Amino acid sequence: MDHAPLPRRYLMFFAGVVSSALGIALITLAGMGTSAVSSLAYVLTFVFPGVSLGCFTFLVNCAMLGGQALLLRNKFRPIQLLQVPATFVFSACIDLWMDLLSALVPSAYAGRWVVLLLGCGFLGLGVALEVVPNVLILPCEGFVRTCSQVFGWDFGKTKTGYDLAMLCAALLVSLLCLRSVHGLREGTVVCALTVGSISRFFCRRIQHVWERRNPSLAHT
Repeated sequence: MDHAPLPRRYLMFFAGVVSSALGIALITLAGMGTSAVSSLAYVLTFVFPGVSLGCFTFLVNCAMLGGQALLLRNKFRPIQLLQVPATFVFSACIDLWMDLLSALVPSAYAGRWVVLLLGCGFLGLGVALEVVPNVLILPCEGFVRTCSQVFGWDFGKTKTGYDLAMLCAALLVSLLCLRSVHGLREGTVVCALTVGSISRFFCRRIQHVWERRNPSLAHT
């Protein structure tokens, strides 16, 4: 994929951003919690009801970009600032999907499970479409990658630690500001258990399809 035309790789990346935003919107609209990476932003919408999930998602991601800059210092490259417009598109798409789909979510608990699982599927697909072209990365994942590089930590374990830290932060904010747990439910657990596997499944399939259509790239 690294040898594919650059515009096509960026197009795939932004398709992944849109799909991930759809996944997060569906998971959130199901009313059963949200993904770990979105948990802090989601809890903040209960603390500040007038601010959207997309807005807090943008702010949290910008904070993670700042974290990358602090850790990398003089190794931080200006090209990494492209994470900002990518995050803006991601955050805007979350709010757009939330507005478009909110009226379609069923009220029955069983129907909400269907919405939740669809959300996990779209989020896993989106992550795969973002990862495979290897052009950009959203700031939260970029912060995880930076930590693993700077401290020599395993990426997978660092990602797990980061997700747990976000959940703990969301739980702490919820208890301190709302005096009860908001935004963290069974759907959060389901996301944690399924999205990674779904993403790996799509990564393999997308890479396989790409190499079949571009045989000359399969061995480069």
